[in-house]
Amino acid sequence: MSEKRPRAYIQPLAVRQRISRPQPKGLPVVNLSFNELPFPPLQSVLNAIQSATTHANLYGNPTCEKLRIAIGSTYQLDPNCIVCGNGTEELLDIIGRCFANDGDEIVISEYGYILFPIIAHRVGARLIKAKEQNYTSHIDNVLAAVTDKTRIVFLANPNNPTGTMVCDAELRRLAVALPPQTVLVLDLAYGEFASNSYIAKVHALAGEFDNVVVTQTFSKAFGLAGLRVGWCYASKWMIPILNAARGMGTVNAAAQAAAIATLDKRDAMLSRVGTIIAEKIRVANSLSLMGIEVIPSETNFLLIAPSPNHCDVADKLASHLFEHAGFVVNQTREAGLERFIRFSISLPEHNTSLLNSVQTFIDNDQTND
Repeated sequence: MSEKRPRAYIQPLAVRQRISRPQPKGLPVVNLSFNELPFPPLQSVLNAIQSATTHANLYGNPTCEKLRIAIGSTYQLDPNCIVCGNGTEELLDIIGRCFANDGDEIVISEYGYILFPIIAHRVGARLIKAKEQNYTSHIDNVLAAVTDKTRIVFLANPNNPTGTMVCDAELRRLAVALPPQTVLVLDLAYGEFASNSYIAKVHALAGEFDNVVVTQTFSKAFGLAGLRVGWCYASKWMIPILNAARGMGTVNAAAQAAAIATLDKRDAMLSRVGTIIAEKIRVANSLSLMGIEVIPSETNFLLIAPSPNHCDVADKLASHLFEHAGFVVNQTREAGLERFIRFSISLPEHNTSLLNSVQTFIDNDQTND
């Protein structure tokens, strides 16, 4: 066989690790590594999915018209300024392809969402990381990183994997200071875990500035991760451009129906969010009392470090949680975060079991330096 192969312009990237081997005790495996909501869809949502699948021989509406109207009604936005996609991942990728190219620059925060550097890699743009302060995006540093070659600034607020958040006043300061030829993308994937007022203020930036785009998802607070529904809100001039780059009919009929049904029960979904927030506070406080470093989080997950100095302790804790209690957590591999693990907040009984397992780990002196 010839050693010659087609030239690949994209190379593999791998920065996260998750345990995938069989659980040695035969315990149920609880995967806390993807920041998913632990609650199943409401019955009305399941009914909507079932109804849609009876017509699976037909395409879903390619423009997601009813879904865009429902989103607009829920968030008081113009549906004509909304684009839906196969999760926010598709939309973020589209934004990257529309506004950045080979030789351009994309600015992100130091510990920005992992998809941002992947997008820069895909389009051939130079990635610039702005130093964070206390694991939080620092607006002055972001602005200092912007040059005349900067085409996109990506910021996730609240951020993944740190869970930290920049206040709306700082986001406004960034939007005001950025040159008009630079697109500011504000990813609100975890917005509901911050507050509804925060979401509204971020949306207002996209309504005011022609170069601001806000992305949101049904995967997190709305618990539809398996159906992949995302959307963005942008200035009207951007919409035809984004639609031209979007796949035709990428949000399937069942996903559209489920998202609409979920918005109809938004109060119930927000009640679930309240439960997760209360549990997050409980878990964070308990871990802090154990001497574990916990990064303040405005999301449904926590980033924690069992040792201030040694990365291998985080790996040992991740293995212990799996071996001892069946929990799969995210072993962060981004430069500067190697001593941390990240896990989503689950049902109260799961969270209590996780805390007990961490305490067992500490009692066995495995965190000692």
